[in-house]
Amino acid sequence: MEDKAGKRNPNWTRDELILALDYYLDHRNEDPRPHSKGILHLTKKIAVVSRALGLASAGVTLRNPDAVEMKLRNLSAHDPLYTENGRTSLNRGNKLEAILWNEFSDRPSELKRTASSIIALSGSTETTSTAENEDEFDAPEGRLLTRIHLYRERNRTLVKRKKASVLRDAGRICCEICGFDFLETYGERGRNFIECHHTAPISSLGENARTSLKDLALVCSNCHRMIHAGRPWWSLEEAKAVVAARSLPLGY
Repeated sequence: MEDKAGKRNPNWTRDELILALDYYLDHRNEDPRPHSKGILHLTKKIAVVSRALGLASAGVTLRNPDAVEMKLRNLSAHDPLYTENGRTSLNRGNKLEAILWNEFSDRPSELKRTASSIIALSGSTETTSTAENEDEFDAPEGRLLTRIHLYRERNRTLVKRKKASVLRDAGRICCEICGFDFLETYGERGRNFIECHHTAPISSLGENARTSLKDLALVCSNCHRMIHAGRPWWSLEEAKAVVAARSLPLGY
């Protein structure tokens, strides 16, 4: 679709497609109509997310009901239940639709929790705090939840409290995955130097308005990057298992 200046709208994002796929799976046996109540409501929700992502300004709708209906029909092309009943879908739209179908179609509860979190947090001021490398760390659950995840684990007040809590209880600060101790390795320059990782499932961020200290883990820079380096992100336990399996000494 093009605007008056002849510019094409940006490609659909993961966040928008997650909302569309969630709707599609809930209405799998229905034939989408652009001006049905369901499609109109979905269009409004997608518009809110588009604006939260900075794709559109206030009052501007990138995806109209016709575009939303077409996207639902694109998604149906990936659905074996749709085509096996003799129905004809539109051609498959793009590679991202196929990726999301493979990631979420057999996990409808997780998909719904993710979609609900995106909607619940689309108006949060946390979504406006972008990180320089958020493209590199973009999670399967979409850009908005990634932003909030990164924002919460970089919250200076929380990070300071977490470090103080661990130092008080353990007497030292080291990576919870590999055991690396910055103070031990770098001397005074490394005192209290470590990063925080938010351990709560990213799809559940909308259910937890506040981050508690138990939601944070202290990790070294390398381990933190490895957690976020691929999709899906590793859990703390998965990262620990990888390090243990490779027999890396603690505090390598």
